[in-house]
Parts: sequence; structure tokens; C-alpha cells
Amino acid sequence: MIYKLRDIIENKNISTVFQPIFNVKDKTVLGYEALTRGPLNTEFQSPDKLFSYATEYGLLSELEILCRDNAIRQFSSLKLQGMLFLNISPLVLLDKNHPRGETIKFVEKAGINCQQIVIELSEKYPYPNNEALSCALEQYRKYGFNVAIDDLGAGYSSLKLWSELRPEIVKVDRYFVEGCDQDSFKQKFLTAIFDLARSANTKVIVEGIETENEYTLLKKLGMDYAQGFYLAMPLYSPDTSFPLFPNVEYSYVESEKSA
Repeated sequence: MIYKLRDIIENKNISTVFQPIFNVKDKTVLGYEALTRGPLNTEFQSPDKLFSYATEYGLLSELEILCRDNAIRQFSSLKLQGMLFLNISPLVLLDKNHPRGETIKFVEKAGINCQQIVIELSEKYPYPNNEALSCALEQYRKYGFNVAIDDLGAGYSSLKLWSELRPEIVKVDRYFVEGCDQDSFKQKFLTAIFDLARSANTKVIVEGIETENEYTLLKKLGMDYAQGFYLAMPLYSPDTSFPLFPNVEYSYVESEKSA
């Protein structure tokens, strides 16, 4: 298994798709989340498996560097506008052996600005040391990178993490989006998050929107930024304008996310 993984990394045998994130108030594109796919028709095609194996065999750092490089180059090549969201594992940021400064080199080589890059951290990964993580993120912020917490609400430490890391952006976990039009508690939670974010001057992106009813309710509650299959699919050449007729057909395979 480790030899197959090394072969994928050495031959750069991955691809990147982009899912738009929309400003629903202005009906514009805020940016794109980069999602990695492994070699087609292999067990590594699923990003969940690809990154799980990379973590198991100690190759996560090498794989993430490859993913960042590919995503940044493709973003530039496609001439996409707005922000580029890169999923990055806190484990890599805290790894003393992880090469420093690589992302900045990729950004400069691609001819884009560090201010366009969002370092997106998921609560699905363990955060062994929030203080050390905060210090690592400050190094990125010095160059203009933005920070986002993904999957807000997925773990017990969400609000504590928000308070300690002070991200520019938070992304609400899909759990609170699914069926929110029929769940009064989820509606109260979402309203509270929107209110807290406004007072903290933090952008809130609601991801995982899959139905018209969810989208309509979220707009009513005060959603400013939205992402999900109802609005746009992850594609190699993604949509560059606000959808006129949101897409309601989707594949759950494309919902798998990674760096």
C-alpha cells in the first residue's frame, strides 16, 4: 500500500475539483473550495481513503503539499476569481518536519495573492494543542492568509476553538443544515451562529445545502454565504456566476472532502 501511495505522490497522480461558494446577498462568487480526487477507478479515488492511508503510513505531509500545489496552479490556470479555500490538517501544521513556506512559494509562482488563500481547518481532525496551532496559523496570517474553521458544531469544542483561533471565516457543519426547514432547534442554533458571527465580524458559510427548502429557510434566517450541491457541483471547470436555476441533482460521491 505504501508503495502505491508513494507512486501517486511522486507522479503527481491526483486531480482537483472546485466547488463555488456564493454571496447570496450580492449574488456573486465569494470563492472556491478545492477538493482532491485520487487516481480514477482505484481505491484511492475517494479522498477519504486517500488521506486516511496517507495518515496511516506517514505520508500526509507529502500528500498535502502536492494537493496545495495542484489546487493553486489549477485555480490560477482557470483564472478563477475570489478566494481559494484549501483544506489543511492541523496535524500537518503541527508537524515539526513539515516543510515551511511551500504554500507561499506556490502562490507566488501562480501569480495570485496570499490574501486570496483561506486555510480551512476541520474539526474532524484532532487538535492536540490549540495554543501551538494558533502560533502556526499566525505565521500564515503574517503573509495575508485567511483562516477558516470547517464543520462548526461537529465537535464539542467548536465555540472554544472559535474563541481561541479567531478565524476570519467559520463554516457550519452539514448536520445543522440537513432538514433545517423542519427543525426548530436547528433554526435556533443557526440564528445564534449568524448573530454571534456578526458581533465578532466573522463570515459564516453555510455548506452542504442540498434542497430548495433548506436554501430558502437559511436565507430567511440571515445567511450571507452559501455552498452546496443545490447551488453548484464540484467540477474541474466550475461555475463562475451565481446560479439562475440551482442544481438539485447530485452524487453523494462528490460530497467527500479533503485537502
